Amino acid sequence: MNLSKELWYALLFVTIGFTIWPLIIYYIGLTIEMNFFTTMPLRTWAEDIVYGPLGEWSARSFWSLLILFFPYLFFCSIRKLINLSHKTEERPLIHN
Repeated sequence: MNLSKELWYALLFVTIGFTIWPLIIYYIGLTIEMNFFTTMPLRTWAEDIVYGPLGEWSARSFWSLLILFFPYLFFCSIRKLINLSHKTEERPLIHN
């Protein structure tokens, strides 16, 4: 395992998760006209739902961290599935 490669990978997707991802969620919600997002300004979404609960430990802070780390966790899952599929292809199907 190349540690520097993994650190850059984590930095990329955690940065996307903490900066761009909440905006993507908000604007997709506005585009498909979800009532939750159409009645809420962007500032309320950012301060009260995404970043606000991080100041205390509660169930809401866990939800915020899940939103923010979703891109990293999602792509780590995809990488793991790809690695598992490559490992199963290398094994012979019939053992002699």
